[in-house]
Amino acid sequence: MSDNENTGNKDTELGWRGNAPVSKAFDDVYYSAENGLEETDFVFLSGIGAPDIWKGRDHFVIAETGFGTGLNFLATWKKWQESGADGRLTFISVEGYPLSEKALKEAHSTFPEIEPYAEQLRAAWPPAATGFHPREFANGQVRLILIFGQAAEAFASLSGSVDAWYLDGFAPAKNPDMWSDTLMDQIARLSHVGTRFATFTAAGFVKRALRDRGFIVEKTPGYGRKRERLVGEAQNPAPIEAPAPLRPEWAATPASPEGTIAVIGGGIAGASVAAALQARGRRVTLVNSPEYKSASQVPAAILSPRFMREHTPAAEFFTSAYAYSCAFPAFGEAWAEAHGVHQLPKNAADADRLEEIRSDLHWTADWLKPQDNGFLLPRGGSVDTAKALEAITSSIPKAEMVITRLEQAGPVWRLHSKDGQVLTADIVVLAAGIDTAKLISKADCPELRPNRGQVEVIGADTATGLPPESIAFGGYVTAEADGMRTIGSTFDRKTSVTPADYEPRDEDRIRILSVLKGATGTEIPDEAIEYSWAGVRATTADHLPFAGPVPVGNTTAVQYAPLAKDAKTKGLGEPTLHDGLYMLAGLGSKGYQYGPLLGDYLAAMICGDPQPLPDKLVAPLHPLRDLIRSIKRKQG
Repeated sequence: MSDNENTGNKDTELGWRGNAPVSKAFDDVYYSAENGLEETDFVFLSGIGAPDIWKGRDHFVIAETGFGTGLNFLATWKKWQESGADGRLTFISVEGYPLSEKALKEAHSTFPEIEPYAEQLRAAWPPAATGFHPREFANGQVRLILIFGQAAEAFASLSGSVDAWYLDGFAPAKNPDMWSDTLMDQIARLSHVGTRFATFTAAGFVKRALRDRGFIVEKTPGYGRKRERLVGEAQNPAPIEAPAPLRPEWAATPASPEGTIAVIGGGIAGASVAAALQARGRRVTLVNSPEYKSASQVPAAILSPRFMREHTPAAEFFTSAYAYSCAFPAFGEAWAEAHGVHQLPKNAADADRLEEIRSDLHWTADWLKPQDNGFLLPRGGSVDTAKALEAITSSIPKAEMVITRLEQAGPVWRLHSKDGQVLTADIVVLAAGIDTAKLISKADCPELRPNRGQVEVIGADTATGLPPESIAFGGYVTAEADGMRTIGSTFDRKTSVTPADYEPRDEDRIRILSVLKGATGTEIPDEAIEYSWAGVRATTADHLPFAGPVPVGNTTAVQYAPLAKDAKTKGLGEPTLHDGLYMLAGLGSKGYQYGPLLGDYLAAMICGDPQPLPDKLVAPLHPLRDLIRSIKRKQG
């Protein structure tokens, strides 16, 4: 049992009361001293009717109000697999005081029967950063959406539908906020007719709160020394007062739960979406256009977060995406041998910024360690991009076609290739980097800005003056992969793209090596360069990718034109969108960091699954935001 308030570094370790771990913040046990695992099975799994309740279900969603040590999740995962369930399990849980990995290991050690599952959870454990931290296990058949933050606020930002609830905050007398009316409203909002719940408490005000929100509530025998507990089912779930929306009406995210899917783009964006869709049981074809030169073909990629001082939705996204990519199962064999990223300051002012960031984050040493010059990010590092893409796409059906035109023919899309072939699909995802703009009209496509980048590749034995781990300093050096290290990168904005932009330039090599020497003192002679690589990234004006449905631009521009007179105008309705057409583009130089999480996000959107990102991030990532911003700028 756990609290969900004020995420931070406070009380990340455990106290103990006999065999029961204790929260230092609330002086209450996380689970029963008699047998926590047995308690979970009796109170929660049996309380919702598992495993019978999920038999025959393609997808079952459980939400929990306090993650704590993760014991309920681990027991549920174990029960799910042992029951032979054929479908998918999504487990959503909120935690306000995330424990350290060390504390988790202590708590898990009491139950060796769950250790195979617990070990995987700890290996994927995120930093103590407010926001959504989705993780996947069992080849994507078990998904955990772990949210660090206040419970009511966290669930208010969740888009999805829940089939069963574990109401497992600390005892109401110890932590009443975890049983507040505000949280109960969110529980009702996310439930549907037939949603089950179970809780260890039989407190009268909890029973009344659930009944007031349309739940049938029943008292049943409790576990151990507790006389009674509550179980029940939603009959007519409704929050007492509808919550204010966290996204504007134009930021619609329609699902396409049925039909075949074609993903255009063989880079990290397309690969990530296709893999996430396939894991959800969808029929996917990954269409790779050989003539499109993907920026994902860069020899190696570094996973190093973009830190921001401001606590904004964008900052949460950058952290969540970084942590997700560090735990992304498909990167397992692609990691460079030397893990970690040494973050160096660009100059004296930047050193102050890095120190402010380090002290503000409150991350444990598993995720951040101070060093004399900057800090070390132990979970970051470098990946071999060819190995990563192969691992992600190895089981996905592929088509090698140069797509030149999309045509909507009734309920299906027709993809026309350069050589006259036609591929049909019910749903299309555009993920072709800068070439995405070639496949839809200018009115429908948000602005994708070409940005040329060049890197230099050297033999690992050449970089004798550099540490073995990856280095980030404005530029970067990757760790050794297949005997090579990559030095990057230039960032040159372009207004258009020509074949020459894919050819390396001597002056850029000189510039890259000069920046390296200035930041690290290491000089790499020109003759030590094995080869140079150049490509063109797709970037956006606000540095956030586009992930979501593709609008019908001209129609939507007319629909939302009143925003030019008053940006706060409401009641204009949901936007006009192309049926079954989505996009993921504009990942810039962070494709291997943003792609895995955004691929999961877009796949969840298409399938109608609970979203692995908060509602407040839908608008900042939505492809329509570009047009809305343009309309609003015309005010006056």
